[in-house]
Order: sequence, then structure tokens, then C-alpha cells
Amino acid sequence: MEELIYDISQKTLEELKKSKKLPYPLYYKETFNNIASDMKVIEQLNPKLLEISPNVNENILYMTKNTIEEVQKKSNIIKDSSKEIIEEIDEVDPEDLKSNVIKFSAFLIKNIEELEEKIKNLEGELDKAYKELLIDPLTKVYNRKALERDLLQILEKGKEKDLDLCIAILDLDNFKYFNDTYGHLVGDFVLIKFAQIMKSLIRSSDKIYRYGGDEFIILFNRSTLINAKKSIERIINKLNKTKLKYKDYLIKLTVSSGITCHKKGDDIDSIINRADNALYEAKITKNTLKVKL
Repeated sequence: MEELIYDISQKTLEELKKSKKLPYPLYYKETFNNIASDMKVIEQLNPKLLEISPNVNENILYMTKNTIEEVQKKSNIIKDSSKEIIEEIDEVDPEDLKSNVIKFSAFLIKNIEELEEKIKNLEGELDKAYKELLIDPLTKVYNRKALERDLLQILEKGKEKDLDLCIAILDLDNFKYFNDTYGHLVGDFVLIKFAQIMKSLIRSSDKIYRYGGDEFIILFNRSTLINAKKSIERIINKLNKTKLKYKDYLIKLTVSSGITCHKKGDDIDSIINRADNALYEAKITKNTLKVKL
């Protein structure tokens, strides 16, 4: 098993080098899984071996540490200055005390404003980092973690009633053929272009998620089934008319899709499984688009 993992790791690093990508955890995991899948050994591997935690930006760690130290430092200065004022109250002339209190107030406000600015900057960086953790690094659409987060929030409102929510699963036909024939660089190119086409043909309020490999989910919140179907049909028609050019390769793609709508009491598994079953039926019947209610 160790030799197998070492072999896949070597091929992963070679593939990343060819594609001019750094071996960041998210890139490495995706490429490792693709190669392991192509070698038909994915089922032999312990899933825990493939659980790679997202990379945390070192600048944010440094900024957080620096901000905490600054808050502690200024907090101690303020406490020491407060003690001095209190200790001098009995000995200081009222006018001098008034003057000292005014100075201390100005000093306090200045330090608080400086700390607020530092904390505000840190919050901005942390918010940006959190959003990046929810984005697929290759296609720049949302990832599976983001889908689970968003669906949980929406489905919480649908325990007692049907919601105006539809989801569609889209899967590129014969995607493995492109990877096997042209290599993973072309496969990456295809996924990027597919994501761009989908983005251009949905409403700004709809969201796209990369669910895994070449499988994507579109979440149509506050939408009817008719409108969701129209969006998917636009994507299918656009893809059917599009030939992607990568260097000397001219690539023709087709896609299959399954759609379902929310039912009262749905959880994440039930609504996704229903859409996935619709996708399966579309694949085996070669209908391109299948609805399952």
C-alpha cells in the first residue's frame, strides 16, 4: 500500500508541475484523487488518507497574532494609566485632575480607534479567507462545503412547508474519456469552461457548486420548476453548440442533468439523492434532462 501511495504521489507532483500549479493541499488532493481514480485503485485507499485540511494563509495567522498582541499591549497600558489617575485623585488639585481626565480620555479614544482599525482589517482578511475556503480553486464556483452550508440554512425553513427551491445536478458525458485521451490539463480546461458557460446563463441569485469531479449542482432558490428547467435547457443548448479549443484540440461536449424541487421535510440527502436519481435516469435513457418530483 505504501508503494502504491508513493507512486500516485510522484505522478501527482509530476502532473502539478506540468500544469504549473503549486502543490497546495486543495490542488494536490484533487489531482491525487483523479490519478488514483484513473488507476482504478481509489477503492483500495483508506478515505482518511485523502482528507487534506485547507491551507491557512500564513499572513492571516501572523496578522491575527499581531493584532492579539497589540490588543493585550494597549490594554495593559490603558489599565496602568487608569491606576495612575485613580491613585492621584486624593492628591491632585481639582483643576489638574480635570485636565488629567481630559487627557486620559483623549488618550483612551485614540488607542481604542487604533485597535478598532486593526480589528476591522483583520475581520476583512478573515472574511476573505473564509469565502476562499468555500470556493473551488479550479473552477471558481462554490464547493461542496458551501452547498451543505447554504442548503442547511434554506431547508431549515422548509420543515413544515414546501419551498420555492429547485436543484439541478449536471454531469459532463464521457468526461473520463477526455482525461484519458488528452490528459488532466485538458480536463481542467474543460471544467473551467463548463463552469463559465453555466455562470453566464443563470440568474445572479442562483448559485453553482462543484459537487465532485465533473459533477456540478445549481441551486435555484425562490424559483419555479419551469424557470429552473429553462435555465438548464439554455445551458444544454449552449454546450451542444459550443466547441472548445485547447491548443490543437477541438473538443465537443454534451451534458446530462437531473432536476428536482423541494418537498416538505426534505433534508440535504433526500433532495440531492432525488436529483441524482433523475440524473441517472437521464444518463441511461439518453434524454439529456430528467425531472423527478
